[in-house]
Amino acid sequence: MKNLKINLLSLAMVAVFFSCSQNDDENLEQNEPVGTDLSATAKTVIEGVKTHVKSDGSFNNPTNPESSIEFDFGFDFVYPIKLSYNNGTEVVVNEITELATVALTITTSNYIDGIAFPFTIKKNDDTNETINNEADFEDTINGHDTDSDGIPNYTDTDDDNDGALDTQEDANHDGDSTNDDADNDGVPNYQDTDSDNDGQLDQDEDNDGDGDFTNDDSDNDGTPDYTDSDSDNDGTDDGEDSDDDNDGTNDSDEDYNGGNGIDGSNIDPASLPQTILDYITQNYANATIIEAEIESNGNYEVSLSNGAELYFNSNGNFLMTGNDDNGGNDDNDSSNIDPASLPQIILNYITQNYPNTTITEADIESNGNYEVSLSNGVELYFDQDGNFLSIGD
Repeated sequence: MKNLKINLLSLAMVAVFFSCSQNDDENLEQNEPVGTDLSATAKTVIEGVKTHVKSDGSFNNPTNPESSIEFDFGFDFVYPIKLSYNNGTEVVVNEITELATVALTITTSNYIDGIAFPFTIKKNDDTNETINNEADFEDTINGHDTDSDGIPNYTDTDDDNDGALDTQEDANHDGDSTNDDADNDGVPNYQDTDSDNDGQLDQDEDNDGDGDFTNDDSDNDGTPDYTDSDSDNDGTDDGEDSDDDNDGTNDSDEDYNGGNGIDGSNIDPASLPQTILDYITQNYANATIIEAEIESNGNYEVSLSNGAELYFNSNGNFLMTGNDDNGGNDDNDSSNIDPASLPQIILNYITQNYPNTTITEADIESNGNYEVSLSNGVELYFDQDGNFLSIGD
């Protein structure tokens, strides 16, 4: 009888031990991932996080450390997760700060190459999703594409497709665009097409028309126009202001500032490409620029004080000289121009070869060539660069 009691007690103890062990195993499965699988995506994510972490382990965006992963990849982990290095070392990560610590340890020879599947992520829309394998993980990061251009954010150099590189929208110039959010709407400038929430797209705030809206500061207050809701400081938000940069030309007439610019948009002559300014200085030394326009196709029209109108392509290369007497129809056979507006090379040729004559008429042909009539009845023909071609009747 005594032996029976002892045996029964022993069986009870074994049962309790087995039950506790089973519960411990269940807790381990729920709270700590076991084992890891190779994952190139895990390597990509950790490398991305590292770009947003300082050398001391703090985040470039300390008020929103999750931005180090959410903005580029569209999610944050539901911790804990287990990662593994390429040397076989495994590490359990319990929060975003520990993820930053891991990121700082990686090098070209010592890096994360595995993660324990399955794990849970919290997507940017606050929904949770289970990632069961590498294919799921890869699809997740490749599917985060703010501007829907087919290039995932983590490899896209212009996440919002507004024409400015993400690095150019680093307004505080600290090397990380994730902590720049002019309108405090939770969307960083580099993923926000209206960074200052003024009702006007960033790409329409290129007030000097040079193709880069990040370098415009119309009121010289130190805040770029695209992050300044009142760019010209006139008390009216840009979205309601008909002339954002206060240059005297309505925005609707400026194709670089949200308008259509069909007939050309006035620009500051100082903002013309240097090649144009150099050409004018060389060929029209005694003239000044009285008006400059950029056409809807990117070409330039420049009016000089001597009456000449010069046309250049979008790269600043000279195209032709003309005037507006033909109503803007460049298909006419020729247009009369002020002889003083002829290229200097033509004037020099006439002075050298016909010193006792004067120019009675000058025309520019539809192909850009010049016809010059002299007081002695001679007609000279030159190409669009001013090189002599022939003598006519």
